[in-house]
Amino acid sequence: MKRFFDRVADFFGTGWLRGSALLLALGILALVSGGAKANCTITAGSAPAAVNFTPPSSTITVSYGAAVGTVLYQSGSVAPANPNSMTCSNNSIYGVSNNVGAQPGTTATIYPTGVAGIGYSIGHSTSTNLLLPYPCCTIANGSYTNSVASSLTLIKIGPIVSGSVIPAGTLAYWLYANGLKIEAFNLTTSITIIDPACSVNTTPINVTLPTVSVGAMASVGATAGTTPFAIALTCSSGATLDIELDYAGTASNITGVLTKTSGSSAGVGLRLLDQNYNPVVFGATTVVGSTPTGALSIPYYAQYYRSGTVTAGSINASATFTLSYQ
Repeated sequence: MKRFFDRVADFFGTGWLRGSALLLALGILALVSGGAKANCTITAGSAPAAVNFTPPSSTITVSYGAAVGTVLYQSGSVAPANPNSMTCSNNSIYGVSNNVGAQPGTTATIYPTGVAGIGYSIGHSTSTNLLLPYPCCTIANGSYTNSVASSLTLIKIGPIVSGSVIPAGTLAYWLYANGLKIEAFNLTTSITIIDPACSVNTTPINVTLPTVSVGAMASVGATAGTTPFAIALTCSSGATLDIELDYAGTASNITGVLTKTSGSSAGVGLRLLDQNYNPVVFGATTVVGSTPTGALSIPYYAQYYRSGTVTAGSINASATFTLSYQ
């Protein structure tokens, strides 16, 4: 008898499990087939409405040593060019769909641009009310007009390759569950990102030449008082550095010579020489070389240059320099 009841228990146990699995599957099928679709429908205007961001410059220069999280660009508020209206049912899902990089998780507020080290966020109504990634959110049943202004923020999210370009085009869409793109967030012009590899240690750089006698420069073209100086930088590796020197005052017709900006002397200018004692060609770019990690010094010389009949007195002159990177 014991064996008989064991078998009966086994039989009914197996049959009950099979029946339960069948009923469970039927229940799921009924729920799926009986559910209503959540969607939104455009009732006025067209979709997607364009939200166009136009930066004031096609170049953004990152501050030297800028930390991750640094804001590189912040647009003003931009309303959709042609706002649309829609009706939604059954709590439709929505969010931002990234069009230029990987889609982040639904709680993220920064989207990758596809360009190393650069991300973006989209503010809605304010720059701090940030739109979240699809499928983050649901919208209640009802009718809506999509006319709220948005803003674009570009953010440093990692190491940047200087010279990288964020191309013009659609960065993202405001997407709803049935594939409806309500708005397109567009960058109207490409942006080149310049990440400087060096910072200038001291500015301005003051160079003091010694006092010399008028007789030390006997004729036009003579020089005196040659004094070394350097442009001292702190750099990070990975770039090729160029430098350009330019007049800060009135141009001279003599290569490398700066006319005075103030002072009582006459017939004298200040000439700048490179490290090889060649007169500097103002307005021309010179390759310095690869940037090191740490200190970098670019050597120059300054000297008096006789350009005419000399009158004793003081002389001051100025030049500017521009660093660029490849």
